[in-house]
Amino acid sequence: MSKKLKLIIESNLENFEVITESGDETRPQTIMMKGTYLASDVKNGNNRIYPYEDLKPTVDKFIEEKINTKTALEELEHSSEITINPDRVCARTLSLVEDNKSWIGTSVVLASDEKFGIKGTKCGDLLKSLLQFDTAIGHSSRGVGNVNEATGIVEDYQLICIDTVLNPSIGIFNKSNANRFVNGILESKNFIVNTHGEILEETFENFEKSISKMPNTNVTSKKVDYLAKSVMDFLDAFRA
Repeated sequence: MSKKLKLIIESNLENFEVITESGDETRPQTIMMKGTYLASDVKNGNNRIYPYEDLKPTVDKFIEEKINTKTALEELEHSSEITINPDRVCARTLSLVEDNKSWIGTSVVLASDEKFGIKGTKCGDLLKSLLQFDTAIGHSSRGVGNVNEATGIVEDYQLICIDTVLNPSIGIFNKSNANRFVNGILESKNFIVNTHGEILEETFENFEKSISKMPNTNVTSKKVDYLAKSVMDFLDAFRA
């Protein structure tokens, strides 16, 4: 049976460092970011807890399907979507190493290097500039799940990506909590996970958009065919 989930974003500035590897005549300069990207079995700055036994499988899946295939891209700032926007990509997550029920992440900034003819992304070059001026940078895990309001425990969590965060004002800056700032659940967006574990956009929203685009034609059969296809797509989202 399908499950309805919410988008969850967790951001922090904890244990974060920037590593600049100077280039030379044979290799370009690289800028790396390293820090604690994910943590389990502890209450975070937003009073949420990610159980280790639930978080580890989705992190392992993310490593296998995204990091190992070199597709673990990071966006600049938060997003309310479950897909990566190429125009906002600034870095790529290279590794997540488990350490005492937390995961230490390493990312590379996708910045330009004119000397070697490397063209970075627009946001990658912006991130490089900010880092060079010692701007505080955080990382934000983006995923879907549900929060038990009574306990703060996150249930049915699926990790989508890890983003780079530049603006603490979008969250709640808490100096007493290891310089962590966090952003809450985006309640306005619903997602559905089918029985195969695939994350789908809110089905009713898609159906509504589809109907709104019905062809403006006097040919009844075309309208009927379009409506029939929209209904079938709607139903297919719930099938096993």
